[in-house]
Amino acid sequence: MARHPRASAKAIKSIYLMTDLEGCAGVDDWDPRHHEYVNTARYIYERSEMQRLLTGEVNACVEGCLDAGVETVIVNDAHGAGRTILIEELHPRALLVKGKQRPRWWIGLERCDAIFHVGMHAISDTPAGTLCHTMSKGVKDYRINGRAVSEFDLAILIAGELGLPAPFLSGERNACRQARRFVPGIVTVETKEGLSIESAIHRSPIAVRAEIRERSAAAIEKARQGKVKPVRAKSPCTLEIEMREPHYKPEQAAPWKTFVNSRTMRWHAPDIITLLNFAFYNQSPRKAWR
Repeated sequence: MARHPRASAKAIKSIYLMTDLEGCAGVDDWDPRHHEYVNTARYIYERSEMQRLLTGEVNACVEGCLDAGVETVIVNDAHGAGRTILIEELHPRALLVKGKQRPRWWIGLERCDAIFHVGMHAISDTPAGTLCHTMSKGVKDYRINGRAVSEFDLAILIAGELGLPAPFLSGERNACRQARRFVPGIVTVETKEGLSIESAIHRSPIAVRAEIRERSAAAIEKARQGKVKPVRAKSPCTLEIEMREPHYKPEQAAPWKTFVNSRTMRWHAPDIITLLNFAFYNQSPRKAWR
């Protein structure tokens, strides 16, 4: 796998900002687009409040990156179908990736020099992890080479395969702790302290945004000094997805794809990007290896 041509200690000019919703300050309930009251005024109010909270934290991160001399920030609206960030209120210097039919979860990452994360929640089944899950509530675990990984772990490993560091993450306290264990030297901002799956002690969004701006700039400088290294998965790679309920059938197995049991499937590939292209987008590893 070719390394990113600009991935060096000093070349941090473009940032890929991966976003989610559940880790923002002020958010302690699931996205109401899945609730039974989706066609009511209550839905409109709750959804718009969440959108404003996320957009505010994203803008703070963009400002911090620009303060540090970054030229380009590509924001990936990665929550759900990518309809969460308010584009009319987005920082005018940011670019936005959104839409339901993006060809890759990480589209545009190869254009950047580092990956940042805003609005992150903890891995599924984290004790006191507010809105913790991995990809969906029906999933028990994603495991790369036998290790349970979070959503931000997956993005960090994809970036690492391209030679890109992951110097910054903001989100719920448990997510920040998990990120610090996964990425030595990462700069984090805690937005709230989880109490249970649907409650937290929240910090003021104003205070959180100010800290995100300040510490985003600090993370850029830390990456430029080479103090945060890319995190790469060992190759070849395996991915196991374990569901909470029976989901898979033996006949779904294929070359490089193994049926483990009715709740677990395993994929195999030479590297993390080929692996996830296969698992997420059904791109054959044989074709990708050529």
